[in-house]
Amino acid sequence: MAKNMKIIDAHTHFFSYTWMDHFCQLSQGTIADVAELAQLLGWDEPDRDPVALGKKWVAQQEAHGLAGQILFASKLNDAEALAAAVNANPGRLAGYVMVNPNDASARNQTQYALNLLGMKGVLLFPAMHHFRTSDAAACLIYDEAHSADVPVFIHFGRLSIPIFQKLGLDDNIDLQYSNPSDLRQAASDFREVNFIIPHFGCGMLAEALELAGACENIYFDTSSSNSWIQPPLTLEQVFRQTLDVVGPERLLFGTDSSTFPRGWRKDIFDKQIGILTELGLSSAEKQMVLGGNVARLLKLNFTHA
Repeated sequence: MAKNMKIIDAHTHFFSYTWMDHFCQLSQGTIADVAELAQLLGWDEPDRDPVALGKKWVAQQEAHGLAGQILFASKLNDAEALAAAVNANPGRLAGYVMVNPNDASARNQTQYALNLLGMKGVLLFPAMHHFRTSDAAACLIYDEAHSADVPVFIHFGRLSIPIFQKLGLDDNIDLQYSNPSDLRQAASDFREVNFIIPHFGCGMLAEALELAGACENIYFDTSSSNSWIQPPLTLEQVFRQTLDVVGPERLLFGTDSSTFPRGWRKDIFDKQIGILTELGLSSAEKQMVLGGNVARLLKLNFTHA
């Protein structure tokens, strides 16, 4: 672990018992229950009590020296479960909620999640839900994010959802909606909203960097294995190009950690801290990337180190 650094993982997934049960229902009887689904996936069965699941993540933080993490809820009832975990561990956990702007109740869902559940950000997946980020429905979500002073996380580029593939379900992904360039108008119109693009644009790095160069409210996260990178491009070169455009002030460290027994992805952290060191970032710049930026954006008070 980076010495004397406050590490906050800006990209992890909660995957509650209720979220798993949702996929059991989608299987239409193929999967009997959450225990069977977990066995099929090679995962530990999530605790029914979301507070217990939250404590499991806090134990990972203790084991690896993290100050905290941002957990993502992939459905509204998953956000309700996550809120219980966050409320039990307010100095260690914070949450985002996923919404579908095409849902007639999306604005109400967003208000509920941000104002009553206390979620700290909104997740949007254009390729999954088939909308343009300049659509009026999406702009309503940005309005709510602006009112609550929280960022909007938007997945662009490649997208795959392994649990759909494992169950033989149609993931409904359409990559025509997945170009970061589409965000330019909305990012310009909503200059006071901060937009976070994960995985360096996930295969659309050039488009994402062009967007970030034009709009100072565009941030990137470093999460996942970044398997979209193909030789001769390397992860180090991706970091270098991104830092040249956005600097250390608009880059957020993340791992995309999601399930147990794997737990927190220290392998991803080790690789990325090595790259930041090799690129010559100062301790202060590393701290921005590894936790300072997300703490500032979300106004977090994670005091553990």
